[in-house]
Amino acid sequence: MAQMILISGFDPEDLAVDVGYWFKGSTNRKGYLAGEKLNIGFTTRATLNRLLEAGDITPQEVHLFQQAAFLVRAVEYWIKKLSLKEALLKHAQFLDVQQRTECGVEDALYFVDRFQELLPFSGPEEQDKDKFLEFQLMDIPMPQDPTTFNVEEFWGSMSSIKCKVSGLSRFGRLSKIASLVLVLPHSNADAERVFSMVGLNKNKTRNSLALDGTLSPIMTVKMAGMEPQCFKWEPPTPVLKASKPATNTYNKQH
Repeated sequence: MAQMILISGFDPEDLAVDVGYWFKGSTNRKGYLAGEKLNIGFTTRATLNRLLEAGDITPQEVHLFQQAAFLVRAVEYWIKKLSLKEALLKHAQFLDVQQRTECGVEDALYFVDRFQELLPFSGPEEQDKDKFLEFQLMDIPMPQDPTTFNVEEFWGSMSSIKCKVSGLSRFGRLSKIASLVLVLPHSNADAERVFSMVGLNKNKTRNSLALDGTLSPIMTVKMAGMEPQCFKWEPPTPVLKASKPATNTYNKQH
């Protein structure tokens, strides 16, 4: 077992990278690859073979390491590095209707205080507590599979609920807070995707494209074209008829 600890003492970051290769090579994400097919990195594999040939570890211990110790260390590294204790994540739980009874109005007001420019509310109102309590007591029908519940659609419908007496939105402030939280990017993947698309369109042969000129509408069309089934879209006849004069007008102005 001491030898097992010695093996698992490699840099956890290296182990985490190797786990990524393991998932990439797996054809069954719910199962495990065989030990000899597990991509654990050249250094780790060489150390295992050396200790196995020397008789310091048994084949069973090698298998145990591959199936348990290796993955455990990688997961420990991820948990340590990920911002799981970030206050924003904790307070954002009120968006989940299944956890709404475990949250309070202070979770929603946290975002009002943190994003004052985006949520220019004059300050916490007494009715916020009443509205949040009303939200907690709502009878919200859930699908048979709770994981299919559409959070964005739910909060979109919440913003359209009107008060029968005043005609104003019943959950106006709360739905605005929820909308802000829902559009907060959870990673920089979207931005990186845009940068890649810019590089594909503004290249060496089209280096004169300007962001405030032709490049901007091209990017708009390209980003909209990332939606599923976009290639099946057919422009209506009025759009086709208006395209020629619009092109002439654009060419004259530019």
